[in-house]
Amino acid sequence: MICKNYNGLKLIREQHKDEKIVFCSGSFDLTHAGHVLFFEDCKKYGDILVVGVGNDYILKVNKGKNRPILNQHIRLKLIDSIKPVDYCFLDESKKDNHPLDIIEETFKKLKPDAYIINQDAFDIPYRKNLARKYGVTIIVLERFCPPKFANISTSKIIEKIRSAK
Repeated sequence: MICKNYNGLKLIREQHKDEKIVFCSGSFDLTHAGHVLFFEDCKKYGDILVVGVGNDYILKVNKGKNRPILNQHIRLKLIDSIKPVDYCFLDESKKDNHPLDIIEETFKKLKPDAYIINQDAFDIPYRKNLARKYGVTIIVLERFCPPKFANISTSKIIEKIRSAK
């Protein structure tokens, strides 16, 4: 289910006060099987999985001028359709915000039990400090992709498309 804004995160916590809520976030541009595997892993750590989706501006800043490939509305809709995801929402960060403001806002409103990231996420020390500040358990997952998925990533998909021209 798509949550309209950060304030809606409070309602999720109220509706699921006796359940363990886990939170993860990312760009999820060109959604692929690796993202689905990540969400399946995240869901193992709680009852409710809430996913924050980076907005177009933040992706452009973090990933480069040619990104995102898919706009924020398409990415949000795709994430909403993935089975392990219970709720998703769009990062409301603006131009002057820190690129990880989505995390602090989510910790304040949702009060998740756990925050899950991959071991190659950027600025892990900052994320750990935020988690500590708000009493959220941080779980760092090792990236794992079964051989049949050929170590898929958005960057590799983009590379493959470019080389096919």
